Amino acid sequence: VGEIVGGRGFEGKALQAEYKFLTTGDKWQPLNGETSGTTWVAEHDPGCDMAVWSHPLQVQYSCDGFHGWPKLRIQVNSIDSDDRADLAGYGFCYVPMVPGRHVVEVVATRPKGTFWDHIASKFAGGRASYRDPDVITHTKGPEGHRVITTGTIRVEVSVVVKGFEKHTVQLGTKR
Repeated sequence: VGEIVGGRGFEGKALQAEYKFLTTGDKWQPLNGETSGTTWVAEHDPGCDMAVWSHPLQVQYSCDGFHGWPKLRIQVNSIDSDDRADLAGYGFCYVPMVPGRHVVEVVATRPKGTFWDHIASKFAGGRASYRDPDVITHTKGPEGHRVITTGTIRVEVSVVVKGFEKHTVQLGTKR
């Protein structure tokens, strides 16, 4: 339960975010709620330099183990005056493992692309992007991804757990 509050630092007058909760393996099954969606288009608020979405998040899972703990992947798009969307950045975070309310600042990046990608984007529009945006949640060793930091996304989430104590599992406590 929570919300995608908004985005800060991105280029573009108006922004929209697409989100998706991801798990790996077969240990986690969604029971209720939306595991993916899209926010409304928001313009930057000059008072706080943030595009405010206040988009609700509510998803409930059952699990048979910790492997594949849920992650939240967010893609921010900038919307131009002709209603064309262009990639502003990707970001992801793990859903906190500690019960309670959490504020998470998700750093967003986009692929650096080649010199020719940069030249093409200046004339034809469009930035380098991944065919599958979920790739950002996987590491590629020490090299990682060649990216440019583009902004931050504020997410507020409350984690509620039930039944872990029956299996002698104790999650951490909030600091």
